[in-house]
Amino acid sequence: MIKVINKVEEILDFVWKLSQDDFYASYPRRKSLEEVKKYLQRTINEDEKSIVAYYKDNELYGVCCYFWEESEKYAQTTLFLIKDYYEDIAEALISYVSIQLPGYELFIGFPDTNENAREYFEGKSIQCIEASTVTKLYNLKSDIREKHPSVERITESNFDEYAIFHDEHAVPSGMYYNSKNLKKDMELFRVFALREQGKIHGSIFVRARKGMSEIFGLFIDKEYEDKHFIGILINEMLMELYNEFGTVKEIIYFINEGSTEELNSALSAGFEIYERYRCYKCLL
Repeated sequence: MIKVINKVEEILDFVWKLSQDDFYASYPRRKSLEEVKKYLQRTINEDEKSIVAYYKDNELYGVCCYFWEESEKYAQTTLFLIKDYYEDIAEALISYVSIQLPGYELFIGFPDTNENAREYFEGKSIQCIEASTVTKLYNLKSDIREKHPSVERITESNFDEYAIFHDEHAVPSGMYYNSKNLKKDMELFRVFALREQGKIHGSIFVRARKGMSEIFGLFIDKEYEDKHFIGILINEMLMELYNEFGTVKEIIYFINEGSTEELNSALSAGFEIYERYRCYKCLL
């Protein structure tokens, strides 16, 4: 039986327990019981978000939290936790969401330690649209040096020029933050571009907050991949974050598997490997 959840207490202990177990966890990760509780309450209260639970013989076996954006036909889970009977319960939860959101694309993310999830989605030939190494940097410190002359901040005044470069990379990857959606949320992001010979050849964009920032993407033209420009972009971004926020507690950075230069540049800048991540796209 699937039930819409309106009270946090019904699922809080279940969600917290499974979220802390790498074998059951989903993405995004949350660090404390209090953080989980606040998130669940917000999801219950806000529009275009929902929590559903799967019960079998009056026992809780699965929880799915998700949000959607109607204009984009885009939906994403923020919790997808299943204790047992993985295939049956995953089928039931995804089927429920598909009835609510027909025609949408639903994105579901996990650490790759969740073997049940990986086996289910791969067994169903559901597309894995992202396989990443998750890296993190804690307690960003000052690195006093001169600003690199080739890197510039992108703002509303020069966004239209940047948007052309951005979409050359973002659109083929299918990422949510194409230039239209990035511009819509521009106040949340800091975007830096690499300009050489009068033309933009690289960029990095980060959702910036003092508590936790997240790098959403680094784009670089192929002919510039081996010229240390990736490291320049990462280090320039870190310097600008420190100048604006001081010591950022945590910066998270998903790096596509196979992007060796990008991973090495991040590690050289102080990031550490945390785990590996998979994201699957379901056509509802």
